[in-house]
Amino acid sequence: MALGAAGALLAVSTGACTGDGDTTTRPAPAASDSSQGAPDQGATTSRPPAPPVRATVTAERAVNPGIRQGVARTADGAGWILSTNDGLFRVGDGDLEAVQAQAAPAIPAELAAQGYDHVGDVDVDRGILWAPLEREDKQAGRQVVARYDPVTLAFTGAREVPQHHASFVAAADGVVYSTDFFDDDAVTRYRWDGSTLQPLEPLRMSRKVERIQGGDVADGALWLSTDDADNGLYRVDLATGEVQSIGSVGHVAGEGEGIDATALPSGLLHVLVGDDASIGMWLVDLAVTSTPG
Repeated sequence: MALGAAGALLAVSTGACTGDGDTTTRPAPAASDSSQGAPDQGATTSRPPAPPVRATVTAERAVNPGIRQGVARTADGAGWILSTNDGLFRVGDGDLEAVQAQAAPAIPAELAAQGYDHVGDVDVDRGILWAPLEREDKQAGRQVVARYDPVTLAFTGAREVPQHHASFVAAADGVVYSTDFFDDDAVTRYRWDGSTLQPLEPLRMSRKVERIQGGDVADGALWLSTDDADNGLYRVDLATGEVQSIGSVGHVAGEGEGIDATALPSGLLHVLVGDDASIGMWLVDLAVTSTPG
């Protein structure tokens, strides 16, 4: 289903990630279509394991407590795009609570009428702001990945994708990444050709990651944030599927949310997390370093 800013929107039943457990069963994978994927889009390879790494908190800054879902670095590198259940906000690098632009509501009325009420973790790639839109039904195996202008935050279109959950969307070099389930052992991938999202072979992970909230791609890896018992962070090698647990964003009494992976003086990873003790929200910076094997 193609969803355009001006075109008709088809009524569909889709899944949603609302932060509770996974109650669905993964269907058997469909046979892969070699015409849809590049040679490197297979399941996993037999490359040696990546060197172990560790993420260490370097700083944290307060974010508007009403913005509680996702984070992405702006295309010009001057600030951040933040998401909440039905809103997109652009802020600068200084005061993260000072909104420079917003789209609230961010979900188009036609999709909201179909029950979509949740914007997950977002990403910016090649002049597109990508955002997953979800609704309550987790059984149908249909979600929507939307596109927005990263400067004005205006909705520009969307595509239906065959997923039960879609807590995050990450994009890099024309490939869009997500996961089918809230707890998952595979990375869902699509090739964006400028008009359609072509399914690629999923990347099988070496272990299941639970309670996935956010993801971003950098340095040959998909970096995942969670709201598991430790608000844990994970590195998934995009060549092998090897999963490393690399640390915690902290604030474990609260809820881990979205993640951005951009190399900055403060570190590679930048994660939103809520603090239940103060009902606050924080953008936490973490440096990623190699550890002895």
